[in-house]
Amino acid sequence: MATRSECDTGWGDANVVGKRHISTLPRYWMTRLYVALSTLTGVYTMWTEPSALTHRLIEKSGQQGWMLAAGLAAVAMVAIADVIVNDLMPERFRLVTAKNKRHLVYCFLALGILCMTYVFVSGDGGWYRPLVLPFWIDALFAVGVAFFDSFQRHRAPQ
Repeated sequence: MATRSECDTGWGDANVVGKRHISTLPRYWMTRLYVALSTLTGVYTMWTEPSALTHRLIEKSGQQGWMLAAGLAAVAMVAIADVIVNDLMPERFRLVTAKNKRHLVYCFLALGILCMTYVFVSGDGGWYRPLVLPFWIDALFAVGVAFFDSFQRHRAPQ
């Protein structure tokens, strides 16, 4: 068993994956990638599909709704870049700030998703409530990722 200083990631995962270039266990990076891609896909559908219900709801909210969607897309792209560079690429490629502030990225992602669902529910009396369930699941995953990331960073060395 390697000590904490021998592991490149500081998470103790390098020995588990055999010191290959993927520096994090798949259950971590796959969950982060799922949340970010799901969010970005939802925003992309809002932008590009005028007949989608989400597009019509954001359209009714006005410029603020589109600004929220753009901000959510930007945060999702930062999360995707973090996964690709910090988890999947070799150790010499690092986005240090993104890795150190990863928990904040996923908190902002969850907050943006929940704000988006508020826009959906507040329009036209809120008869769209079943529409928000997938968004709430993604927000729950994002909060879970942020919590476990913070927890893993501050655990005692083993």
